[in-house]
Amino acid sequence: MSIMNTAWLDTLRLSLVCLKVGTFVFGGGMTMIPMMEQDVVHRYHWLTAHQFADAVALGQMTPGPLLVSVTFVGYKVGGIIGATLATICIFLPSAIMTILVTHQLVKFKENPLLRAFMRGINPAVVGLIFAAGVSLGRACLIDIWSILFAIASLVL
Repeated sequence: MSIMNTAWLDTLRLSLVCLKVGTFVFGGGMTMIPMMEQDVVHRYHWLTAHQFADAVALGQMTPGPLLVSVTFVGYKVGGIIGATLATICIFLPSAIMTILVTHQLVKFKENPLLRAFMRGINPAVVGLIFAAGVSLGRACLIDIWSILFAIASLVL
């Protein structure tokens, strides 16, 4: 397979990963980190753990949602087209769900099953955020200075 075909295939795969994450991740940008890392770092090896941590840091530094860090991943995988497709695909599922659910919102707010779901999913979101912290910590806490800086940040 030629390099060009491989790049297009990787861009397509990344788009599908972003659609999956955008569809199934609940609770904000930090909860997407474990799922994205699994595919981007461990399954497809598009980025190293350190590069992925840099992408997350970049997403934290820029205004807007952390999900924009997939733009960096998309650029690394497929250039401008990869960045554009990854960004569109990460936001598309939630945009579609919002459009479809908005007119039914009042009914959903009163639904006891949905309320129970929301109460039940909160601990899972906390767990995903903790997993993201552990994952990023492994990639970033590489020497005594980075560990001390992390401890000082937690204290402050």
